[in-house]
Amino acid sequence: QMTVWGLRILPLCMPLSVLCMHATCYAQASGKQGLVHTLSLLDGVVCVAGFTVLLIAKLGIRSVYVANVLNGLVCLLVVIGYSFLKRRHLPRTMDDYMVIPDDFGAPESERMDLSLHSMEEVVSVSREVQEFCRSRGVDERRAYLAGLAMEEMAGNIIDHGFTKSTRSHTVDVRVVHKDNNVILRLRDDCVPFDPGERQKIAESDDPTKNIGIRMVFKIARDVQYQNILGLNVLTIRI
Repeated sequence: QMTVWGLRILPLCMPLSVLCMHATCYAQASGKQGLVHTLSLLDGVVCVAGFTVLLIAKLGIRSVYVANVLNGLVCLLVVIGYSFLKRRHLPRTMDDYMVIPDDFGAPESERMDLSLHSMEEVVSVSREVQEFCRSRGVDERRAYLAGLAMEEMAGNIIDHGFTKSTRSHTVDVRVVHKDNNVILRLRDDCVPFDPGERQKIAESDDPTKNIGIRMVFKIARDVQYQNILGLNVLTIRI
C-alpha cells in the first residue's frame, strides 16, 4: 500500500523539483547566495520535516509523500516571491522567473567567442582579440593590452591546468566590447585556480615568479575569479 501511494504522489514532485533546481543552480551561478541558502535549507529539510510532523497524525506514513509535494510548492513560491520583490510584478517570462538582468549578455556584433585546446592556439587568438577590438573602434593601446592579457592568462591555464589531468580540457574565451568596456572572460574545466590568490602570494615571494599574472593585474581595471559549478571563470576588464 505504501508503494502504491508513493507511485501516485511522488511523480507530482518532479515538475516542481525541476523548476526549483533550475532556479537554485542559476542563483548559485549568478551569486545570489541569499536565495541559494534559503532554498537549500527549505528544500528537503525544513519543509519535508515540518509538513511530515504536521500531517503524520492524520495521514500516517503517507504524510512523507505529501510533504514532498508541499515542499516543492513552498520552494516554488519562494522563487516567485523573490522574483516579485525584484521585478515588482509576478513573473511573466522565464527571464522574470530567473530575475535575469535586463542588460545581461551582449549581441553577436559586440562579442567574439573562441575555444582553445593547445598552447599553439594562444598566440593566434591573441591576434584575433586585438583585431576584434580594433574593428570595434577600441584604441590601439587597449586593443594590445586586451590581446596581451588574453595570451598571458590563457597560456597560464593551458600550461598549468591541462598538465594536471589526463583527460582533455578546453578554455572557452569570450571577448565583449560594450559601453566602451573591453571584457575578457576565460572559462575552463581544470582544477580550481584563483590567480588573485597566486598574485598575492607572488607579491611577498620571489619577484621573478608569476610575472605574467602580476602584469595582468597591473594593466587590468578589474579582475574577478569565480568557481561556478566546478568551472573556473576569470573575468578581466581592460
